[in-house]
Amino acid sequence: MHPASVRNELRPGDLVEVRSWNEISATLDPSGTFEKLPFMPEMLAYCGRQFRVSRQAFKTCVDDSEMRQLSGTVLLEEVRCDGKSHGGCGKACLIFWKEVWLKPAGAPASPNGIAKSKFSLADLKRLANRDGAFFCQSSEIVNASTPLPWWEPKQYLWDLSRNRMPIAQWLKSVMIAVYNKAAHVGKFHGWGHIAGPGGRNGDHPLGLRTGDLVKVKSLAQIKQTLDAEGKHKQLLFAPAQAEFCGQVLRVRNRVDKIVLEGTQKQRELKDTVVLEGATCDGICHRMCPRQSLLFWRECWLERVALN
Repeated sequence: MHPASVRNELRPGDLVEVRSWNEISATLDPSGTFEKLPFMPEMLAYCGRQFRVSRQAFKTCVDDSEMRQLSGTVLLEEVRCDGKSHGGCGKACLIFWKEVWLKPAGAPASPNGIAKSKFSLADLKRLANRDGAFFCQSSEIVNASTPLPWWEPKQYLWDLSRNRMPIAQWLKSVMIAVYNKAAHVGKFHGWGHIAGPGGRNGDHPLGLRTGDLVKVKSLAQIKQTLDAEGKHKQLLFAPAQAEFCGQVLRVRNRVDKIVLEGTQKQRELKDTVVLEGATCDGICHRMCPRQSLLFWRECWLERVALN
């Protein structure tokens, strides 16, 4: 059976193995995609390794706003993109995996992979970055998905049946979705919006590096750096970030460049990091399963001295 015909309906907790490059390349079209979702050079390091499924990625938000639907796609536990083939992008996105690129742990390889492979490693690396245009899962997420309106009931049922979301989180997320829709219609701020006085507060870079310990400042301190839209120099302080105020966390990496969602362009950032474990829980975005790392301006943090 050709791997492209397999639909395993994988569930959270399932142990899977990433297929070999020869098997995966047999599923790719000339653009290096399956169902318009790219297989990226950063994913090669995971071939042949075993991981557990964290969640089904039957939906995802795009830039924390529009919700999109995917098919036959899952996320693996903390398997993130290192951005090395995409100009050093520091977003560290969880990688989307089509189920045809995976198999049950220990299952034999597909006998058709090598014979039908028409897409080379050179092709894969060439497509990732052409003349400053970046081609990755983030840039192509809109093309690889379809709109999923807020009123479609199946998504909420799948949160419970497929991703086994706790009922309390699920109820909270549904209520927030209704509130945010009312806010959109009524043209007022959505749930958890945090605003500040504006101005030039907080321009004090820390020069943080991977491994540094930091403490997230209090919400009152952070508000002083935000404008009326809840942003510091165009970067939103998201509602999900408020729960980390006062916590001591470790810097995962700096974010100097990112590929913009839904585009093939890259943008530079200053004085911004991501922190280990500080991810979006999706509650305020219709239980989006993507678990994106949250962006932190250094002015929202303070160093913690090592003993």
